[in-house]
Amino acid sequence: MAIHLTRTFAAPPEAIWTAWTGRLGEWFGAPGSEVEATQDAVAGGAWDLRMLAPDGNRYGFSGRYLEVAAPARLVFTLAADGGRGAETCSVVLAQHGAGTEQEFRQEGGGLTAEQYEQATAGWALFFERLDALTRA
Repeated sequence: MAIHLTRTFAAPPEAIWTAWTGRLGEWFGAPGSEVEATQDAVAGGAWDLRMLAPDGNRYGFSGRYLEVAAPARLVFTLAADGGRGAETCSVVLAQHGAGTEQEFRQEGGGLTAEQYEQATAGWALFFERLDALTRA
């Protein structure tokens, strides 16, 4: 199974790229979450994100950057604390008028059908937050 989402943002690719590679803690997570993120956005570098959700639940995610080709392509692993293994995510950014078209994929088969459904909804929400951040 996999997640495939295409989204157009008003901001240019460089702004979306910067949000992915240096501002993850500002848009990843549900609104009202407290998020701490560290990122070393180079091939082989690590990223880590700790989130306290408004409902009091704690979540952790981490991974490694596999490909970093600014400002067009980012590939990284994604593992949830307590999860069944890492997924691979890719982000491809392309100029679209004055904005950016983003193609996002997450795959690896480590999630159940229900978890993929939840993750798809989560990414869609996070991309709404990414859009708001890069419009500011």
